[in-house]
Amino acid sequence: MEWHFIPQLACYVESGITQRDQFRNDEVDLYETIVREAVQNSLDATPNGEQTRVSFRWTDWEAGLEAPWLENLLSDQLDHAAASGIEIDQISFSRPTALVIEDFGTTGLTGSVEKKDEGDFSDFWRRHGKSHKTGTRRGRWGLGKLVYSSSSMIGAFFGITVREADPSAWLMGQTVLDLHTHNGKEYPPHAYFSEMKGNDIQDMIPVPSDDEGYIAEFTRQFGLKRTSEPGLSIVIPFPHESLVPEKMIGVAIVNYFYPILTGQLVMEFDDRVLNAANIHQLAHEHAKGKIPDIDELFLFIEESSRALENGDPLSLKEGWVDDARLDEDDFSEEDLEKLRTDFAEGGLVGVRLPLQVKTKPDKKNYDTEFHVFVKRPEGITKGVDLYVRGGLTLPAESKFGDRKAYGVMVANDEVISSFLGDAENPAHTKWTYNAEKLRKNYVAPGNRLKVIKNAVVNFYDMLVQAEEEEDEKALAEFFFMEEPEQPGSPGGKKSPVPRTPPDDEIKVTGKSRPVRLETTKEGFSMRPGDGAGTARYPVILRVRAAYDTAAGNPFRKYNPLDFDFNSRKGPGIAVTRKTVSLENRESNRLVFEISGPAFRIDVFGFDPNRDLLVKLSITEAEGE
Repeated sequence: MEWHFIPQLACYVESGITQRDQFRNDEVDLYETIVREAVQNSLDATPNGEQTRVSFRWTDWEAGLEAPWLENLLSDQLDHAAASGIEIDQISFSRPTALVIEDFGTTGLTGSVEKKDEGDFSDFWRRHGKSHKTGTRRGRWGLGKLVYSSSSMIGAFFGITVREADPSAWLMGQTVLDLHTHNGKEYPPHAYFSEMKGNDIQDMIPVPSDDEGYIAEFTRQFGLKRTSEPGLSIVIPFPHESLVPEKMIGVAIVNYFYPILTGQLVMEFDDRVLNAANIHQLAHEHAKGKIPDIDELFLFIEESSRALENGDPLSLKEGWVDDARLDEDDFSEEDLEKLRTDFAEGGLVGVRLPLQVKTKPDKKNYDTEFHVFVKRPEGITKGVDLYVRGGLTLPAESKFGDRKAYGVMVANDEVISSFLGDAENPAHTKWTYNAEKLRKNYVAPGNRLKVIKNAVVNFYDMLVQAEEEEDEKALAEFFFMEEPEQPGSPGGKKSPVPRTPPDDEIKVTGKSRPVRLETTKEGFSMRPGDGAGTARYPVILRVRAAYDTAAGNPFRKYNPLDFDFNSRKGPGIAVTRKTVSLENRESNRLVFEISGPAFRIDVFGFDPNRDLLVKLSITEAEGE
């Protein structure tokens, strides 16, 4: 095996590695990103139901790493590293060091080692900024592996993988340097330590080695623990000085306390083990200033995890998601009263939330679900809301603010994990509405993502509404104002307003809905749904709209000053004239009659700076 540096072709666009800033900047350091990215990759490769073990271990010349052997391994690479601007003379090659990261309980890098395919091996070694990870797999951008070369003072790393049902161990290396010139030739950032397969530059592809003797010596030099267990071992020669166990343990606890507490993950830092049994103690030692009320929060996570395993949460019907909001209208009075009572008494309350997502490639609806739990322990100093997708937490999704309670959204099902994974930003800290993969892979994903992102806050606010909502009639005997007389209403009486039946009087038939509700930049629209072709016409649509509120039911707190459909200055309404008629408009309600499956309704002109909520009820004509 040797280093292969291929000169930059004159016809290729010069490209630098600007993404390094994502892993080391004013807000985050390498010791944070390497823990998060390494563990994330390992969780990606863990079979469902299995436990992941990730080990971070430091080795050096005193532990048997021989300086001449390592210099020989790096000889060609060091010349290019110096040409790229790395200060090689500042590195002590007589006292070599290395950071070894190994995972166990995983599948290793699957896929072909000899050609490009859509497997993990090609994604990890042969692609940059692109991956084929789907489902519950967390890495989505193909950039995370850049942290390994960024963590080395010489910009290089090595990897050995063992795969299930494959007895061989496969060794390969990579260096990622700045675009540089060496001996009069310009070289791109990436180069490989590998074998090279192919006869000309168009067909050449780097391939790993399975030479048992060479790999045995490599394993001995760096002190790898892997023998025949499937998984991936990463070796980073000359790691940056900031990569020390004391800092990285704290990062591991802050970022991964959820999978550790729930038994999905065990981590090792040299001889120190971090698991569910000792995370309480180690959190007080390494993360006390970063996690408020550690013991109370961890107890909440453990309790919600048990409830999830036991299948305890109340389950809603799929129609709860139609108005893109979780609120009290989605519960029966009996269930709502029990939830509020249990919550007020300091108990854990939760709900299972089923929904469907529709993919663009196959135009199919897929059933999925997620869970929400909340609890309000006495005496906590700060509320915490967690958003968990397959063990990965997204810290930038936190919304609780001054709410002194705990909440968690848990999405483990493969369908919703795939959906949310496509919505993640490159740092895996937040879900974004305009993510390219989300828009590319799903039909009308905005409403689904919105309801998932806001479910924890909506659930909490619904539970405390009975305690915190003002009683507008409490002072009626002391202060009151007479309503002005309405034009055309003798005796000061209000003019009669056409009655819109409440939701519990609306009949919704069929599994496939004839109408699809979508949000737009200026408001909302209604289009033919999956059941439009088989619906019984005429179909009556009843629409309610309101701006979101910080607490309480927004539809009950609707204010005519926000907007009024019956006002000339109210929102505009555009319909397909041949098949849609506007039967009634009043305050925040609309009623349409649709006579056929080809229709379009657009409602626009709302305040773009406020969140608009829309509730849609559908009644089909009675069958014969």
